[in-house]
Amino acid sequence: MLKEIIASQFKKPAGLFGIFTSNLMIKGNRDKYDTLIKDLNIKANDKILEIGYGPGIGINLIAGKCNSCIIHGIDFSKLMYKRAVKLNRKYIDEKKTKLFLGDFLTTEIDTNDYDIIFCLNVVYFWDDLQQPFARIISLLKKGGVFCFYMAHKDFLIEKKSPDKIFNKYSIEQITGALMQAGFSEIDHYFNKGYYIKAKK
Repeated sequence: MLKEIIASQFKKPAGLFGIFTSNLMIKGNRDKYDTLIKDLNIKANDKILEIGYGPGIGINLIAGKCNSCIIHGIDFSKLMYKRAVKLNRKYIDEKKTKLFLGDFLTTEIDTNDYDIIFCLNVVYFWDDLQQPFARIISLLKKGGVFCFYMAHKDFLIEKKSPDKIFNKYSIEQITGALMQAGFSEIDHYFNKGYYIKAKK
């Protein structure tokens, strides 16, 4: 029970446990963000969406490197929203960044012309891959890309991540669901976890 409570904080951080989890995310995800952002191949004036921005470090890294890009993000944790807004206040005030608070699967997003959509350590929390992947492809412009990172299934099993919180998808399940959703040119490589890129 305690393990499930702790694990749930990685899905939707809240309260004091959430602050602790957020700090772990900042420390543990920085190198993954650096790798993932390189894979995004960001160009001038790209419009970008991050799903599950957490404390906002990925958005902050991109906004600091690309003055002409518009960066949006959505997360359903009020705590993460507050922390991400604080971290990215400068870019929000400059109208370069807009952060949504809500569930990606149900919250209305007022645009469907993103060049890039990305997420890090999010796919485990989707019980069904078809709905989120279908929504992602609907929000991308033609030729847009979806990039994400996920840990290896065996790593999650080894860490005894609770099944009620973490869906332990194999890379075959992920690529198959992406193809079913209509993505093409699906590529992936392994570097302490899977980095996956799919094109609309």
